[in-house]
Amino acid sequence: MNRITDVTRQDIIDIIRDGIWISLEEPEFDRESGHVIDGYSVRLPIYGRLSEIDFLSRIYDLDNMPSTDNRFSNARGDIWQHTVNNDDWEDYWYFTDGRFQLSNGNDDTYILRFICEMLHPAVRDEKSPWRKYLDKFNEILEPDGYRLIPVKKISGREAYEAHEIDHVIISHSNETIYAGMKSLGEGSYAKVFRYTDEFYKRDFVLKRAKSDLNEKELARFKREYEQMQVLHSPYIVEVYSYNDERHEYIMELMDFTLEKYININNSNITIQTRKNIIMQLLRAYGYLHSKSVFHRDISPKNVLLKQYDDVLVVKLSDFGLVKIADSDLTSENTEFKGSLNDPALKVEGFGNYELAHELYAITLLFAYILTGKSNWAKITEPVVKSFMEKGTNPDKTKRFQTLDELGDAIKRCIAALE
Repeated sequence: MNRITDVTRQDIIDIIRDGIWISLEEPEFDRESGHVIDGYSVRLPIYGRLSEIDFLSRIYDLDNMPSTDNRFSNARGDIWQHTVNNDDWEDYWYFTDGRFQLSNGNDDTYILRFICEMLHPAVRDEKSPWRKYLDKFNEILEPDGYRLIPVKKISGREAYEAHEIDHVIISHSNETIYAGMKSLGEGSYAKVFRYTDEFYKRDFVLKRAKSDLNEKELARFKREYEQMQVLHSPYIVEVYSYNDERHEYIMELMDFTLEKYININNSNITIQTRKNIIMQLLRAYGYLHSKSVFHRDISPKNVLLKQYDDVLVVKLSDFGLVKIADSDLTSENTEFKGSLNDPALKVEGFGNYELAHELYAITLLFAYILTGKSNWAKITEPVVKSFMEKGTNPDKTKRFQTLDELGDAIKRCIAALE
């Protein structure tokens, strides 16, 4: 595969040869030089604790690689002659030697193996700045779709391999599986993928935070996982594990978003099926509110459905904007979000989200389920219009005051349509 661009490849070679510049947050006085400095350079010994030949032997079969010196039958011989015996080759000669396939235009395999071997426990000096190189390599490689990740431990020290970012590492007992993934889409904070776990013979979803999130956004992303993990309800999507290093978590796979389900089937969905979806959602939001949790991002895209042989199951997902009492992640000046949210929040502030705002969004969600229409002006059914008008009244005192009151109203509305 050849995904690494010439620019990225040259960047990798440059930091291997020249080192990494570490900028200081504040200028400091350097006693050794007598000057104020704003940073310093670090370098990682390429071969670590090994000789050059022994290091290259970990990547290449030097004994069967051709020699460029006719006095020797293989690469091992001419490398020894020109780097040990005569020492007449330039430093970093292997970057321009075509046999080693490290230069521009070559397959990604060898440049990736080269840097992974630099970081290998058998090679690296633990006192060296190898972690800074690991971070820098990942920073450089990520735009081209690779990341160096730990795949095993040797004597308690992590060994790394390069994997495509749109893949997942699955561990079962002592076996590590590298599974390909299919993109399902992305939102403001994360990308979502589907993959097959061959151990369980089941498909799962992996949700991975985007690489440009700041610390607070990453904390909120992890809080989404933690919140879903502690909510024990058949109406909440299940999550299974969180990877702190890669900022991703695994969750169950559902068949449709509510939006997709209605778009595909709207003309054939019976009133009983619509009622079934709404009743499950009433229980779902009732459960959340009993835990002092507001979803804050109610949308047909954040309601997921799974079709079994005998029942259509409804579950809530996407808790990234959830409001929890006493959480320092619920900021007072959080920007207005959520496709069905009360426009009044633009003035009142998203951090002041309360039950009245949640009920506003639930009202619109239920109207959408009943009609399949998201253009509210085109909803003509009198009972649905009346339900909507009360639930979205600009005067919050005239709206539904509790979820139970809203539930009773939607049941009457459904009964009138049956």
